[in-house]
Amino acid sequence: MASLRIIIVDDNEIFRKGIEFYITSMLKHHVIGFAENGDQFLNLPNVAEADVILMDIEMPNINGIEAIKKYLWWNREMKAIAVTSYEESVYLSELIGAGFRGCVLKKNIYNELSIALENIMRGKIYFPENIKISKD
Repeated sequence: MASLRIIIVDDNEIFRKGIEFYITSMLKHHVIGFAENGDQFLNLPNVAEADVILMDIEMPNINGIEAIKKYLWWNREMKAIAVTSYEESVYLSELIGAGFRGCVLKKNIYNELSIALENIMRGKIYFPENIKISKD
């Protein structure tokens, strides 16, 4: 797989730095931007240059689901992967409805991110097997 341009959106600075190191040193991709929340993400000048957005779900101001919905209104081709710690409150139907093409749980990110990236770049989806379908 060719080197990807990735934007990381997460309100935890330690997580952002750790995942940046992993993406650049281990996966050999480029991190081209960061944001702490959905507001900052929507105002990044280089969002359209990204191949993939790694988006935390639970953040202050605009959460990840709302931010992706708003951005995909302008660019339906963007590929986004939800990144979350809250597997019990994340639902497949909500993520797919918002436009995410994948989801990786933070506790599994170093084992699953490369698989998720490969899948979505090939036009497939990637979601954890144990994710609930909906709130019902």
